[in-house]
Amino acid sequence: MLQNDTNRLLSYYKEALAEYGDHDARSVHWSSKEGQRTRFMILSQIADLHNQSVLDVGSGLGDFYAFLVSHGIAADYTGIDIVPDFISRAKAQFPALKFECKDIFKVEERYDYVIASGAMSFKVADNRNYYFSMIEKMYGIAKKGLAFNMLNREAHIDDETYAAYDPNEVADFCKTICTNVQIVIGYLPQDFTVYLYRE
Repeated sequence: MLQNDTNRLLSYYKEALAEYGDHDARSVHWSSKEGQRTRFMILSQIADLHNQSVLDVGSGLGDFYAFLVSHGIAADYTGIDIVPDFISRAKAQFPALKFECKDIFKVEERYDYVIASGAMSFKVADNRNYYFSMIEKMYGIAKKGLAFNMLNREAHIDDETYAAYDPNEVADFCKTICTNVQIVIGYLPQDFTVYLYRE
């Protein structure tokens, strides 16, 4: 990611965190807690995540971990985010967990499942190629599967802030790196989720 885009992203989330605080979905730019939970439910349905190692890419304030706990799913969880304020707040809230301020492209460890909710929604330079390479990287470190969501161009604006996609285009790309690709549509009008499974 170019430095200008990084600066824009950090400012974008820092302002939201300052306005809404630690316990509001709007702090990580979800419109509502209900919508955030719906996305988490779909992502978590990639497989039985109990006792699996899970990397949460763009972990924000650790809300996906809290969701897993609330559903009795004891995963070996790690969260990464490039927003330092998110990581410091998540560590304070969940001191026993591993949260790191790290870019996905710097991750070398492998995990059973890699999960990314909203991590590819912010518009950056050459966003299609950047985020498609991010998908490839995430799949590369997933031992069993990758689940991620994106904004659906059919219902969500694509502008200077938001990157929205055609689900079929994303699916076609994913099929170039994975033979088992599933698309989930219909749970929220502006979203779609993709599962990539290793054989």
